[in-house]
This record gives sequence, C-alpha cells and structure tokens, in this order.
Amino acid sequence: MKQTGILLTLLASMTLVLVVACGGGQEAPPALQESALPPPPPPGAVVSEPLAAPQPPPPVRQEAMTPPPASGSVWVPGYWGWENGWQWKAGHWEQPPQRMTAWVPGQWVQEGQHWVWRPGHWQ
Repeated sequence: MKQTGILLTLLASMTLVLVVACGGGQEAPPALQESALPPPPPPGAVVSEPLAAPQPPPPVRQEAMTPPPASGSVWVPGYWGWENGWQWKAGHWEQPPQRMTAWVPGQWVQEGQHWVWRPGHWQ
C-alpha cells in the first residue's frame, strides 16, 4: 500500500515535469520578423555570442594546430567574435557527435548595415 502511494506520487511528479518542460500548454510568443533573426543553428552547432557586429571582421588568423588529443578528433578553426570589439576565439580540437564527421566553419555575412554570425556546425 505504501509502495503504491510512492509510485503514484512519483508518476504525478514526472507528469508535472513533462508538462512544464513542454511549455505547459502556453502559446508561443509572437514570432519576430524572419529577416531580423539568423536561422537557428543545426543540431550539434557551436554557437558564439553575440550574433551581430556593426563592422566587418578582420582577416582570419593563421593558427598552428596542436597534435590531436585523441583519435577521431577534428580541428575546429578559430574565428573572430564580437564583444564590443573584435576578439579572436582560438581554434581547438573536438570529438564529432555520433554520425557527424565534418565540421563546417562559421562565417560572418553582411546583412544591410550589420555583419551577422552564421555559426559553424557538424554535418
């Protein structure tokens, strides 16, 4: 009898967690204009913040790759990030997610007066 009460309490708790995690039935906020946002990064993407800059990035730096830490590691090249000015984000080794073997580097793309970061991702 006591075990049944514990199981029912656990089941009710898990149901509540699922409802909250799925949004609790609330409507989504109004969508922003499509052109105002870059497309969402694909699964396994490495996202950098922020996503827009008022000026073009400097030329990409040439980096010396260190030896890979493990077999199957893939080099993710460095890039310029914008944080109230350009900051170099050094390249590094990563293990690719399962069934994804190629790294597609991110890039800065001019959109109107701003430069928007398209994050790198695995494919």
